[in-house]
Amino acid sequence: MKAMLIVRKKIDFEILSLVLATLLLLLSCPCMGQVQQKKALTENDYQRWGTLEVKAISDQGKWASYAMRYENHSDTLFVQNIAKNKSYVFPKGNDGRFGGEQLFAFLAPDSKLKVMELPTGKIAVYDNVKRYELAKDGQYIITLNKGYGEKCLMQIRNPNGKVIDSIDGISEYVLNADKDAIVYASSQKDYSEIGIIHFTLYSHTAVSKANGSHFFNLMWAKDSKSVAFLRETDSATKEVTVNYYRIADKKLFSLDYASKADSKNMEVFKRTTYAISDDGKKVFFMLAKKKDPNLEKPDVPEIWHGNDKWLYADRQRQQTEGDIPKVALWYPETGLCLQISDDELPSIMLSGQQQYAVLYNKFSYGLQSKYYEEADFYLTNLKDGSKELILKKQSVDLNQMGFDPFSNRILYYRESNWWLYDPVKKTHTNLTKKVAIHWDNYNTSDAPHQFGAYGNPGWTNDGKNVLLYDAYDIWLVAIDGSSCKRLTRGYEKNLVYRITPIEYDWRSQSNYDGRKPTIFDLSEDLLLEATNSENWSTGYFIYNDKSKEQPIVYEASKIDEIRKSKNSAYIFQTQTFNQSPRLEFRRKNQTASKILFQSNKPQKEYSFGKSELLYYYNSKGQKLKAALFYPANYDPTKKYPMVVHIYDVMSDELHQYVNPSFLNREGFNVTNYTLNGYFVLMPDIIYQMGNPGSSAVDCVTAGVNAVTGKGLVDKDKIGLFGHSFGGYETNFIISQTNIFKAAVSGAGVSDIISYYFNISRNGYFQSDMWRFENQQFRIGKSLYEDKEAYVSNSPIMHAENVKTPLLLWAGKNDRIIPWNQSIAFYLALRKLEVPTQMHVYPDEDHSLENPENQKNLSQRMMEWFDYWLKGEAEFKAVSKETE
Repeated sequence: MKAMLIVRKKIDFEILSLVLATLLLLLSCPCMGQVQQKKALTENDYQRWGTLEVKAISDQGKWASYAMRYENHSDTLFVQNIAKNKSYVFPKGNDGRFGGEQLFAFLAPDSKLKVMELPTGKIAVYDNVKRYELAKDGQYIITLNKGYGEKCLMQIRNPNGKVIDSIDGISEYVLNADKDAIVYASSQKDYSEIGIIHFTLYSHTAVSKANGSHFFNLMWAKDSKSVAFLRETDSATKEVTVNYYRIADKKLFSLDYASKADSKNMEVFKRTTYAISDDGKKVFFMLAKKKDPNLEKPDVPEIWHGNDKWLYADRQRQQTEGDIPKVALWYPETGLCLQISDDELPSIMLSGQQQYAVLYNKFSYGLQSKYYEEADFYLTNLKDGSKELILKKQSVDLNQMGFDPFSNRILYYRESNWWLYDPVKKTHTNLTKKVAIHWDNYNTSDAPHQFGAYGNPGWTNDGKNVLLYDAYDIWLVAIDGSSCKRLTRGYEKNLVYRITPIEYDWRSQSNYDGRKPTIFDLSEDLLLEATNSENWSTGYFIYNDKSKEQPIVYEASKIDEIRKSKNSAYIFQTQTFNQSPRLEFRRKNQTASKILFQSNKPQKEYSFGKSELLYYYNSKGQKLKAALFYPANYDPTKKYPMVVHIYDVMSDELHQYVNPSFLNREGFNVTNYTLNGYFVLMPDIIYQMGNPGSSAVDCVTAGVNAVTGKGLVDKDKIGLFGHSFGGYETNFIISQTNIFKAAVSGAGVSDIISYYFNISRNGYFQSDMWRFENQQFRIGKSLYEDKEAYVSNSPIMHAENVKTPLLLWAGKNDRIIPWNQSIAFYLALRKLEVPTQMHVYPDEDHSLENPENQKNLSQRMMEWFDYWLKGEAEFKAVSKETE
């Protein structure tokens, strides 16, 4: 019995030992334990990452469409049933569109159009389709068999795919705003044609047919009751007529401008930008000077006059590109035609009722050290052509002028207030004098680097109020100046409220050199976007008169790309630095979102960094912020190297998710660096007027000290990078401090005195003096008013102090900052025997566009920092002399 007991205890002990061993194995094995060990993400894994694109939500909010785009072009289009969580996946699909709640169409490879019945999932395939349209909520499918600019066959199908109409030789077409009618131009063998198809009750009307003609440049009126188009009447002379067709009575009007006695040397501009007045009585089009085959060659030598209002280089560019088109007005009923703008006053905007034109010449005061010049504004009465001066030396910034859509009154910003000019009463009314609010950025804590008003987003539908922005909120201001009411309460919460862009109809925003007014009904839901300027939380809110602003979604992440359905359902994208963008769905008044799609799911397999917002103070006691990004698989017992990325305000990058990639236009990718064992700091800079360089030194070093004070990084392994204005700051900072052990400057300024006298080629030719006197360099005075400020803030004047190894890069075709700015600093450091390298990309501009060059620069920058900060990798381009 005793022997049996001993054996039993022995067996029990062996079982217990086996159980304990098994438990120990389970707990220690990554495959069987509770926590799976994450992998280190390497360069070979970058290709697994893609970019989420939010496309559309169906009218009733039942379906969502989105896409994933990859660097290897293995793109994928998705359409998802929101309620059932069922997704359809279409590799290489693009240009997806909903046709109501019944259809989803997209283009597939090999020139195929695929149309899916949403209720059943059944897909119809149409061959030989290069582009398409869905009309009348998908009740009609329009297909074209060739690309833009090619004559093609247009076929119109019903939802079942049956062809109900077919037109060959289509050269151009335009759907109206409601997508229930289309105007087209076609060229057949024997004739050309303009036609209109209405889809509500299907009808096909030929507007005009002609032999030996060509119809082009088609446009719908805002109310879809008329169309305008050009007709080339003679293929030899290329003469063009302007045409206006009124649909109600099927009446066609034509203007043969060339036959007019006062046409002189002007002709109809073939790329004319139309405007059909809301009352349908006026057509605005454009004229250009006829090209003279005997045009004299440019002056040899070139003569640059000291009193030229335009720089000679820009005048020469304009002559090369052709004349600035002028706007003309035509009354189809009477035949009256007037040229409105001219060489003296070439810029034009139309009043809200298109009964007046505002004209100006932004070069009227010659050389101005401002990005937005000042000009005299004239008002022309379009009934009789009379003209009056209404504003003298007014900014040409389009954000400082608007038009009342219900009258011809003109809104403008001047002397820190918004004003309204009445052309009938000839009165100027100060709308905002009753409230002590800053409507512009002049009084912000940061010295203004470009003066600007916060803006006028639109007008109320009752015709009594204009909407205005201050730094945080939206205001309702009576057009008679009797009241100013703040609609939102952003100031108290550091929230900046703005009307989200999807509330605007961007198809109808153009007003020649201005912008058209937008009308809002505040009794209906108005979608607002909100940004917390203190901690960079973001979100969307609904505003209406009754409930005021109510959140749809608001949190400590970056939320953007919202789309809305007709019944108040929303899809949007959310992300943080370590959470890849995901698509979410929410209906109005719901308290939680539904996740529809999570991009970049492979991330969960790898170690990834994180971000946090850092607060600190500069030497002047000003509170600053910075975004701090931790290395992947961070170990608090270690000290890491760090790269500081600078520009201006950078902390707002806190929640931005960045795919690991070599394809970076500036060579820098924050995720790449955190994956490679670096901290990355992105600090904000507050500037003192007149001292941009020393301001950057003060704020950036304060940020570095805040991080090193936390014991996170090795103070002897800190690098610095900046591009463009950040390149200038980098050049200057390393001439003032040696806390950085390596630096990279991309397309930066090194000699601000020579750059002050540079002529920029970005857009049009312009002296860069404005950058120093009224913009980013923030000196605020001319060189001759404060030479010391220019000398003391110029990096090249302090190059003898530089001890930091510097890698410079530039595009040889840079139109903003000439690459000789980088050459100058390279030569200075070379002369001073400072370790330096310069990488020049011959066919690149201010940022790199060629993928091979992007990859090259990204790798070389990483090698540079690895070499100098980590000592782990040999930088192949570092010569023996500079080691």
